[in-house]
Amino acid sequence: MKKQSLAFTLSMMAGAALAQQGPVQFSARGIVALSDADMAASAFVDGNLYKDKGVRDALTTIQFPLDRNSDKMGSVVVSNSMTLLDKPLAVSNNGRVAFVLEGRGQVSDSVATLKNGINDLPASNAMYIVDISNAAKPTVKFRFPTGGSLTALAITPQSNALIVASADAGKELKIIEIDNTGKPTRVLTAEAPTKSGQITDLTFHPSGQYVAYSIAGSQEVGLMKYAIDNASKKPYLIAHGAPIKVGAMPGTGKFTADGKFFVVTDSKKAANAQGTGAGEVFVVQFSTEEKPGEHKIVSQAATGESPEALAISPDGSTVIIANSNQSYLPFNSGKAGKSSLSVYSLGQDGKMTLANEYPFDGIMPQAVEFDKTGDAIAVAVSEYLDYGTRTGGIEFWRVTKGDKPALTKQSGRVSVTRGVHSLKVIQ
Repeated sequence: MKKQSLAFTLSMMAGAALAQQGPVQFSARGIVALSDADMAASAFVDGNLYKDKGVRDALTTIQFPLDRNSDKMGSVVVSNSMTLLDKPLAVSNNGRVAFVLEGRGQVSDSVATLKNGINDLPASNAMYIVDISNAAKPTVKFRFPTGGSLTALAITPQSNALIVASADAGKELKIIEIDNTGKPTRVLTAEAPTKSGQITDLTFHPSGQYVAYSIAGSQEVGLMKYAIDNASKKPYLIAHGAPIKVGAMPGTGKFTADGKFFVVTDSKKAANAQGTGAGEVFVVQFSTEEKPGEHKIVSQAATGESPEALAISPDGSTVIIANSNQSYLPFNSGKAGKSSLSVYSLGQDGKMTLANEYPFDGIMPQAVEFDKTGDAIAVAVSEYLDYGTRTGGIEFWRVTKGDKPALTKQSGRVSVTRGVHSLKVIQ
């Protein structure tokens, strides 16, 4: 009996270890996710929303390590739009406050089809400020008007100010100073650094002294200097060098952790019934000298079709691109629901080399993020080829580091409101 008891005890201990290990390994305090429940991804092609009655746009908070208790997750209704890139969401560096650009407003359950495309979705000029300090119960604190046709949001590394891109003539950029609760304390405005089109993406340099921007319509990326005026103590933005042409439709971009390189996707065309063809990814080296020199492209590489999002490992050696391919097509298409991840090594010289590609089932992955160790990634999947109850998902992959980085899909995933399109990791 003693031997049986010992064996049983060891078995229980092993079971407990396995339970702690779990099907999802991701080194972070949490994840914040945005879901646009108004739109099926295929609405970009046929206009049909396939709305589920009563399901609303949501912000979801997820706490790690995961278990099967409901107090690890919470959600709150926050209107948002997948028509923006993956930059309508920012989180303070203490992980207690989230900021969300509405982009486009929600439509009623009675609206089944967009007859005029996304122009049928009501325009918005609002930003939501959400208290996420309690992962089980996020709470909207403010709905703050910030200007017309909002497109992108960036937060300073110090989390004391936000930069918002809008279409307001002569006031295209809003500098919103915030206190430690996330409440706006002062709003300043600045002109866009160029008049060639509306800014579609904003990213702070790790130093906090520069902001990169993309303009999809004019195929440009550029840099602005962010500084504080010594006399007035007011922050300001000013162009730092001339923008450069990058691809055909530059999208989302991110800096390496050391700020040496800026990596940006190029999807070539907007999602459409015929597909967009293979995309590209570019590595840009911005001039950050006091007197700016010429910004330059140091390398580029092919991607899958419709590269929607990218992530750069904390050590800067690996880049992951999430490709929608033609997964957003209506369900009766043979290419619907088939996406992929492209994995690249990034050299000290900025050269990108394709290491591996991984097809997977899922519709329109629009966000991907590394954990704090670089050993895992989270991927936001808008929805699946599911009938009946439909959800989005956050999937997880292990990362094998090295000269030829590789991925292994983890068996667990987090189900969230369908239309998930933006993620932020709380370290």
